Amino acid sequence: MSDPITRREFAERLALAAAAPYVTLDVSAPTQSSVPPSLPTQQPEPSPLARALAESIRLRYGDRLSADDLKAITQGIEARLQGVERLYRIALTNGDEPDFVFSVYRGAD
Repeated sequence: MSDPITRREFAERLALAAAAPYVTLDVSAPTQSSVPPSLPTQQPEPSPLARALAESIRLRYGDRLSADDLKAITQGIEARLQGVERLYRIALTNGDEPDFVFSVYRGAD
């Protein structure tokens, strides 16, 4: 049987679990862009939150990641954070319903 984990290890795992949705990279098929391929696109500077989350990943997995990997992770985190901000800008009214409604099956009446 394995040894119980320490509070520190638990906190690290909890932080990683919280940051996991922001880390997954978009691996969809590339789309055609209106920018010609000869012109490099300028990437915006990542936000402080994106850099902090990427730093926590570097501290945990830095020995397995290259500088290019960390840059890609930071850009992926920044893209997810921008997506969250776009979602927050959508105004919902009290009458807006969810896409589906969950109801518990309580057996036959």
